[in-house]
Amino acid sequence: MRNDLKSPPPEFLPAALGAVRRASRPLALLAIGAGLLLAACGGGGDTGGPGTSGATLSGTVVKGPVGGAAVTAFAVANGTKAAQLGTAATDAQGRFTMTLGSHTGPVMIEAIGGTYTDEATGATMTMQAGSVMTAVMPAVDAGAAADVQVTPLTSMAQARAQSMPGGMTAANVGTANSELGGYFSVGDLLHTMPMNPLVQGSGAAATQEMKNYGMTIAAMSQYAVMIGMTTSSSGVVTAMMRDASDGVMNGMSGSTAVSMSGMGGSLAPSAGTADLADAMSRFVSSGMNRSGVALADMQALMDRLRLSDGQLSGTGTGTTSGMLTGRAFMGTMSGGTIGAFAVQNGQVGAMIASAALDSTGSFSLPLGSYTGPMMLRVSGASYADEATGSRMTMLPRDVLTAGIPAAAAGMSDIQVTPLTSMAELRAQAMTGGSSAENIAAANSAVATYFSCGDLLTTAPMDPSVAGSGSSADANSRNYGMSIAAMSQYAQMIGMTTSSGIVTVMMDDASDGVMNGMMGTTPISMTGMGGMMGGGGMMQPTVGTSGLATAMTTFVGDTSVNRSGVTMADMQPLVDQLARSNGVIQ
Repeated sequence: MRNDLKSPPPEFLPAALGAVRRASRPLALLAIGAGLLLAACGGGGDTGGPGTSGATLSGTVVKGPVGGAAVTAFAVANGTKAAQLGTAATDAQGRFTMTLGSHTGPVMIEAIGGTYTDEATGATMTMQAGSVMTAVMPAVDAGAAADVQVTPLTSMAQARAQSMPGGMTAANVGTANSELGGYFSVGDLLHTMPMNPLVQGSGAAATQEMKNYGMTIAAMSQYAVMIGMTTSSSGVVTAMMRDASDGVMNGMSGSTAVSMSGMGGSLAPSAGTADLADAMSRFVSSGMNRSGVALADMQALMDRLRLSDGQLSGTGTGTTSGMLTGRAFMGTMSGGTIGAFAVQNGQVGAMIASAALDSTGSFSLPLGSYTGPMMLRVSGASYADEATGSRMTMLPRDVLTAGIPAAAAGMSDIQVTPLTSMAELRAQAMTGGSSAENIAAANSAVATYFSCGDLLTTAPMDPSVAGSGSSADANSRNYGMSIAAMSQYAQMIGMTTSSGIVTVMMDDASDGVMNGMMGTTPISMTGMGGMMGGGGMMQPTVGTSGLATAMTTFVGDTSVNRSGVTMADMQPLVDQLARSNGVIQ
């Protein structure tokens, strides 16, 4: 279970592998039928456009709350900005309210000027003269009220829609908002309130999407600091809008490099991908982050950005799609995030979807139209440690993964476990990487090693559940007891957090031999949850006789093994492990 790498090779387990993202209705659907019906709230005074009554538009301008901004709403006609509908000024919290008259159809919002507290520095900054934040809505009907966010992300989506063939049509607006929402793991850019990370404890009441939204905006401020833009970080938003306009975050707008106003240079090609991930990591770890949100909470999004090729298309969370369902198990799990990643040419690529684990470790992931090899990755979850019965949280460096040779919507009951994690890393290390053939071969080899049938579809028995062995077949018993044995082994060597044992088991399995080595390199266990003894190195017999001894100990302890499974049931697997030469084949 890991997201850092050792040799060989450097692409064993990419640094970016799961964000909690909820599947949501496509924003394009908002352009169909009735308009957006949401409550209007406080804000500055307003001046209506044509007609003095009708739709009421309320919202918030956020780059940190922007006070004193001039907000103007425009009709959109034939895909372009048209007549002014209303104006308002934001209050100190960035709130505004205006009436739109009798207009129906798409609406574009512009916010100019104002001041905000920069997240990365805490300084009060003024929006640059050339910086305009925008948002575009697919539809507002007369008499309807809409509460909308105007943020750097909505600004990027507006620039994207404007550059699409046909301009800001309702369909293009819905697509662009969905694309940018998907890219940053925020289901609804227009109506999700970004968490303010400068507010003490704000993460406690925030959903994962609110955290992703707020931390992405903060990361842009942090990126401004990293490149020396210290007087006003709003210039980064302007550059990011231009970068997003062509649908690829690569420092270019079409074939033209995006210039950085006042910086005498161009936006880096990785500004909207790996650099933004690094900026997010720095901000989350800094004293300016008072939200209580930790790196583990943001790891899925940071991983996604680091792995991204910058393509916006096809990443929306709002698309109607079939689901892949399953369960993560290392003992009963909950919380944390699971991400689904496409595998192309043997390499783990872009995230397709992410979700939260429920209280039983179950998940549902929307796959859209994707078919083909896939990797699933779980991070940041808590779990019931089988050997001790205590609740533990996965260490930040630890993940659970699974490789699927040919994923498709409609697949169900997929398991993500320590054993699938070993197989997934084994596949990555094989010649050709995580091809469909290698994933299938690795899954089969690890399943054979532990005598548990199909790793992806066999549900491991939970030995903590009284009588669970009575309805479990041999494959399910072997699967569950192998996982429990890893927990027991962690206890035997003094690990305080047993998720670390799975990380080293993954490393050990990667070269196809369970011998405490990763290729020719001994595997270090330093810093893995309080492990004591052994000189800090993994012992050569951990995955063979060590695991057999641990399984024997666990099965014989009825205070934790409540399944009713006895040593007679497990003796064949115990003997197999004890006699093994460690070769996975």
